[in-house]
Parts: sequence; structure tokens; C-alpha cells
Amino acid sequence: MKGISATNLTEVEIEAEAILSHHARSFAPAARLLRRADRLRVARLYALCRIVDDLADEDGSASAVQRLAIIAHALQTSSVQDPIASEARLLFEGRGTGFRAFSDLVGGVRGDLGQVEIADMAALDAYTQSVAGTVGIMMASLFDVPGVHHTQAADLGKAMQLTNICRDVAEDAAAGRRYLPATLCPWTPADIAAPNAAVRADIKRAVGVLLVHADELYVSGQRGLAALPPRVRLAVAIASTLYRGINGVLRERDCDPTAGRVHVPTVRKLRLAVGAAFGLMWGRGRQFSLAPREDARA
Repeated sequence: MKGISATNLTEVEIEAEAILSHHARSFAPAARLLRRADRLRVARLYALCRIVDDLADEDGSASAVQRLAIIAHALQTSSVQDPIASEARLLFEGRGTGFRAFSDLVGGVRGDLGQVEIADMAALDAYTQSVAGTVGIMMASLFDVPGVHHTQAADLGKAMQLTNICRDVAEDAAAGRRYLPATLCPWTPADIAAPNAAVRADIKRAVGVLLVHADELYVSGQRGLAALPPRVRLAVAIASTLYRGINGVLRERDCDPTAGRVHVPTVRKLRLAVGAAFGLMWGRGRQFSLAPREDARA
């Protein structure tokens, strides 16, 4: 979002939609179900998160470290001008919970620069909360979902991040990162990047454990969908179901993510999307909490 400006939101929205369409393979199609105003808000949120995530992918470069430090400072100090911080303030105006969650995301990403070796499940949970649970909270805040559902929103974000981690084990290892907890997979990123039989066995065991945990978080997150407006509920249900489909493909590969990039076939995606839609239409959504929606701006 290089051209972002607090005084030219039309250009911001156009660029945000382009970023969403290009990068969000699971959510962009589902986002077409939204009203235009809602789709633009979601696109702006996605663009903000994508920019921060791309800085993390620069793998600890001096420019990325400096840029994230500037954004973090500007988020804490309104007198400091920064285009990303300014856009976050505009997007979350009157929604302090969402703005604080974005600040937490930036903090989490700053801790993710350079080499990463997650110690245990507690450390993994803290990491997924900071870089993905926060996104769920931002989405909930954006649509005024009551705070009682924010844990469920965070769980859905964390579930999708665990899916990412399981899918991208080899790619992350090549970048010097191991998100599989050492308590499950004690090998270094270099070991994982060129695995022998023993390393691959531990990778598969760890991925199997994380997929089970992800499934639990998907169930928790989906219980909160009814607190969203109907079209947003449907879009999130479809997007999260498509993402969860990656888990199924990994299981079919015996939980081995080192055998090549995991893709959910198009026909399978269509079946998953239709299943998610019918699940909501025919009453399985009744399992979700139906607490009355109220203004949750805080």
C-alpha cells in the first residue's frame, strides 16, 4: 500500500481490493458475497495485515526491522505520522479493540523476524495469537461483534495460522524458521530443510498433532460465526472451510508437508464451499452462539 494516504481513501480502497484479489486465494472469492461497503472494509483490513506480513517475510532485513519499528511507534504515538498507522486509525475509528489488536499484530510480527525456533505448545499458542488471533479480533471488531465472541474469533485466526504452519514447514525451514514445537520436533531448520528418515518421522508426528489442535480451534471459531452479519458469516464460513481443506490434503499425504506444495483441487474447493453454505442454510449454524448483537465499539 505504497500510495496510502489519509486524504485519499478511494485510491486506498482500490489498492486494497487489488491486494485482496491477488493474494487471498481462499477469502477473495468468498468476499464477493459481501456488500460492497463491507468488502472494502475487509479488503482494507487484509491489505494492512498483508503489508505487515510481507515485512516479516523480508527475514530480518534492516529495512524491515526499521519499517516495523516506525509503524509500531506511530501506532503508540498519534503525533507521529505514518501511512500504515494512519490507515489503521481510520479503519478502526471508534473501535479501539480492533486498533489495539492491529498494534499487537505489529508487535508479534516484530518478534518473528530472523531465525525462529518455537520451544513448545505454549510458545506456539502465544505466537499464533499475536500474528493471527489478532486478525480474528480485528475482523470481529470491524463488524461490531460483542467482545464475548472475540475469543472464538481469535481461535479461528489461530486455526488458520496452524494450517499455514503445517503446510509451509519446508518453506519456513529454508528461511531459517521452525514453528513446529521443539517438544514435538527437536530438529533445526537446516535439518528440516534436508530431512532424513528420522527428521521426517518427527515432522509428520508434529504436523499430525498440530492438525488435531487446529481442528479444535476451527470448531471453536465456527461457533462464533452467528454473531456476524449474515453475508459476512457466510463469507467467513466458506473461507475458513476452504482453508481447513488443506488439513485434509495433508492428512492424505500422511502428514508429510515436505513432499511438495499442498493444494486443494478446484473441484474439492467447490464441494467444500457448497458444503459450508448449506451447513449454514440448513440449520447446522444453530450450534453457534446466538447472543444478540450489540454495539461492541470499545
